[in-house]
Amino acid sequence: MLTQAQNQIIYLMFLNGILFLGLNFIAYSIVFPGPKGSKRIGYLFISCGLLAWLTQLMQKGLVALDYPPDTITGLLLSGFIVPVFFISLAYYRVKRNRIDRATFGKNEQNQKGKDNHD
Repeated sequence: MLTQAQNQIIYLMFLNGILFLGLNFIAYSIVFPGPKGSKRIGYLFISCGLLAWLTQLMQKGLVALDYPPDTITGLLLSGFIVPVFFISLAYYRVKRNRIDRATFGKNEQNQKGKDNHD
C-alpha cells in the first residue's frame, strides 16, 4: 500500500503530465492558429482556464507535501510552466519554418518545371 505522501506525488505527476500536454497545445495553437473560422482559438482559451485550475491544484498538492508556501509559486512557474511553454514555442517555430521552407522549395520547383515545359 502507498502512503499518503506517495499518493500525493503520483497525483502531482499526473497533473504535471496534463499540464505539459496543455502547454504544448497552447504553443502549437499560437504558432499554427488554423484557418479563418477555426475553433482552435476558442479551445485555446478553454485550455488556458483549465491549465490555470490545474496549476492551483498542483499548488495545493505541494502545500499538502509541506513545501514552503512562499516558494511554491516560483517553483511551479520557473521550474516547469515557463520553461516547458517556451521550449514548446521554440520547437513549433522551428517546425513551422521547416514546413514553410519545404513548401517554398516545392513551389519553386513546380514553377521551374512549368517554365521548362512552356
